[in-house]
Amino acid sequence: MKRKILRPVSISLALLAIALSLSTGCGKGDSQSSQPGAASSQSPKKTQTPFERDLDFVRTSRFKYVFVFSRTDGGVFDKESIDYLKANSPQETNQWVITDDKRYAIAGTHFEFKPEHFDALGKRFKIEDYSGK
Repeated sequence: MKRKILRPVSISLALLAIALSLSTGCGKGDSQSSQPGAASSQSPKKTQTPFERDLDFVRTSRFKYVFVFSRTDGGVFDKESIDYLKANSPQETNQWVITDDKRYAIAGTHFEFKPEHFDALGKRFKIEDYSGK
């Protein structure tokens, strides 16, 4: 007799559990997406300029120092400018990136630039320190 009573009760409980899970699980996402402004709350991913992309590339490499150099005359980096830049920077500078438009040189390093480096480089270039930013 017990067996006959337990079987319908267990079937009823199983059906009740399924019905509850379907009624509470579905519709959550639908109710949020139907709210006005729900889709606009996510900001679209900002498109980076080539300079921002190159700067992020160097910054995410976890260098202690990140410097951005640009020519004081606004010109592009030619071979002579790059040679001067590298000759007057610490030899241990780990990474150099010249932007696509050749208007910026980005240095990433774990080694400190000394005052004499900044003095020599400051004669020809604008120097921006992006370390720790």
